Amino acid sequence: MLIEAVFIATLVTVLLILALRPFALAVGLVDRPGGRKKHVGVVPVTGGIAMYFGAVFGLSMLDGPLSSHSMFLLAGGLLALVGVIDDRFHLTATIKLIAQLAAVLIMVFGADLIMRDIGDPLWVGRISLGPMALIVSALIYVTVINAYNFIDGLDGLAGCMALIALLAIAYVAGLWTTTGAFVAVLAAVVVGYLIFNLPIGRHRPFRTFMGDTGSTFLGFSIAWATVSVCQGDARVISPVYGLWFAALPLYDLLTCVVRRSLKGRSPFDPGRDHFHHVLRDADMSARKVAAVLVALQLFYALIAITAHNIGVADPLMFAAWAVLGLSQYAIVRGIADLYRRFRLTQTATGLDGR
Repeated sequence: MLIEAVFIATLVTVLLILALRPFALAVGLVDRPGGRKKHVGVVPVTGGIAMYFGAVFGLSMLDGPLSSHSMFLLAGGLLALVGVIDDRFHLTATIKLIAQLAAVLIMVFGADLIMRDIGDPLWVGRISLGPMALIVSALIYVTVINAYNFIDGLDGLAGCMALIALLAIAYVAGLWTTTGAFVAVLAAVVVGYLIFNLPIGRHRPFRTFMGDTGSTFLGFSIAWATVSVCQGDARVISPVYGLWFAALPLYDLLTCVVRRSLKGRSPFDPGRDHFHHVLRDADMSARKVAAVLVALQLFYALIAITAHNIGVADPLMFAAWAVLGLSQYAIVRGIADLYRRFRLTQTATGLDGR
């Protein structure tokens, strides 16, 4: 039933994006250009709703444990509902955090998806979390959820980041396993959404954004999927490897939080300090920025998969991940500087190609 489930998940997502467009325009569930938002025209923010219901229909066709799917859809539905309200009326960060923590509690107590250990990142053996498991789990899940919310700043960016993570998780889980099939359906709804969000064509007639509904749902989905393959009976990878599947969104979030905190600002204040802003400020087109960042995340995911296949030790993978994290802002700045020099060279020789 996997092929049918993937097809239905994609189809439902596509059809709902089309069907919800008039409704979104009528009730104001749209994103308007202005301020930091540089897109052209009014764009419906219905991608997240469509992806959620695509997952509902797709997962209903799988043979996996109904209780696990039900808990996922219950928690995801809560986040989707709060996300829709936020996309329309702009909720406070506190209310959104409460909703995320409620979803985490459903995940932990309803589906027993809890981080009981974090692998062996320090060469001291597997580190059990013991009584700290719930607190650490909540911190990790909320961080991943918000990482995809933070990275959602350009067409196709968050969607492609999520798709890479989900495909990597499906691969290590095994596509025809219960977990692999579950993750494949989630990847399918992202594909359905990206049809309307990839930066192809400047004036796309059915362009759609995922909004907070979509970014929080995708972040939650990736947290759920990652824990499913690195904890419990279905464990196939170490939690350390899971960091690589969401590396760039996590780096972006942590960089913004640290930089804003050092400046005395709230980590949740909007700003132009995301990786995509650094590249855009170098006069790189939005399409090229998305391509560069997606290529980086794909590279990191391939590193993790290759290392997993050849059995690289947890401490080495964690050290490499941490070093990349500490240097990621400098790496992105370096790419921006190289592009800026390239543009100056192009201008000096009479060529122009953004």
